[in-house]
Amino acid sequence: MVKIRRERKVGMVKLLTALSLTLDFAREGLLQHHRRVAYMALRLARALGMSSHQRRELFMAAMLHDAGAVTFKEKDELLRFDVENTWSHCHAGAEFARRSKVLAPLAPLILGHHDRWQGPNRTGWSGSDIPLPCRIIHLVDRVDVLLHGRTEGLAAREEIYRRLAEMSKHLFDPELVSAFREASAPESFWLDVVSPFLERVLAEEAEDLDFSLGWEELASTAEFFASVIDAKSRFTQLHSRRVAEVAARLATRLGMSPEERELLRLAGLLHDLGKVSVPEEILEKPGKLTPSEFERIKAHTFYTYRLLETAGDLSPLIQWAAYHHERLDGTGYPFRIASERLDLGARLTAVADIFVALREDRPYRAGLSRDEIAGILRGQAAGGALDAAVVEVALSAYEELEEAVSSFGPRPGDPT
Repeated sequence: MVKIRRERKVGMVKLLTALSLTLDFAREGLLQHHRRVAYMALRLARALGMSSHQRRELFMAAMLHDAGAVTFKEKDELLRFDVENTWSHCHAGAEFARRSKVLAPLAPLILGHHDRWQGPNRTGWSGSDIPLPCRIIHLVDRVDVLLHGRTEGLAAREEIYRRLAEMSKHLFDPELVSAFREASAPESFWLDVVSPFLERVLAEEAEDLDFSLGWEELASTAEFFASVIDAKSRFTQLHSRRVAEVAARLATRLGMSPEERELLRLAGLLHDLGKVSVPEEILEKPGKLTPSEFERIKAHTFYTYRLLETAGDLSPLIQWAAYHHERLDGTGYPFRIASERLDLGARLTAVADIFVALREDRPYRAGLSRDEIAGILRGQAAGGALDAAVVEVALSAYEELEEAVSSFGPRPGDPT
């Protein structure tokens, strides 16, 4: 088993830069909206002379501001410059943040990031009462919407300046509109924001804002993203948290160390990170999936792997999270990895995921009974998919794992 280093640190900037892509899956493909908003926000903040602490908070809020828009339909609406129905995703994103020890201070900034300068707003804020980070994110968020689909930023800037001026004093803080025009005067601003080099220039812009997340802080951040993932479908609103708890309890039963148990809990929270790439109509389809729909489902573990591999020093969490649909006989997906490369952590997460999924309701069936779950797990072990020893440990601990699954009830802000 891989030795876990508790002293390992993960940088906040790199982690959020990677995981923010989770929020950018849309019907049109993988966008870079949160990175672009964060980059423009930091450039404007630097021009305004904001302190490092203020810019760090702004960066984090900008990277997560649309977390509450979990469905493709909600994301489609936000691509309209004059979008009006913004409260639901602002409120949901703020609730996700409030649950996180690390991210809770960002909740008000996420809540008010669509507040109109002139009001009225459901936050109760208007004008200069709106927190400055909210005003900045609102402005650059709408700039990015005006840039949407363009590969050449310079050609769009005069039109964007005109649109912002039209909305000054109504939607946007007029002083920020002027400051944005000055901050974006260099041609490089518009070239960078739509360029393939954005990740590197954003890292440079945020370099002085970075700090290391310990494992408790990493777990708190993972809880945030688990909430976003599970909100994608009403059938999975507790799935990641349940898998995390079942995996942790199985780890104890299998004699794994406390550090390994801690890491498996994180893997459980993040194992379905890539599922946000799947349209909700597929996740909630009551009938059998078509071959093309199943291909979309298969892609989610690939995205889990690629998102996590760029997030920092996270191995073996990456493999434990992303290999949960691999099979011991090498016929699983998406990497076709066989038993010799699937360690105990990966095998355990696979069993935990299937156990919880079988126990939960799905659009095409109700949750299964104990005998049905046992039959399927043993059948998959006999067929070469799952580790038979892990399956038997899970079934011998059925009452404990059942208690772990049923102990999670909907929390305030969870979809129903």
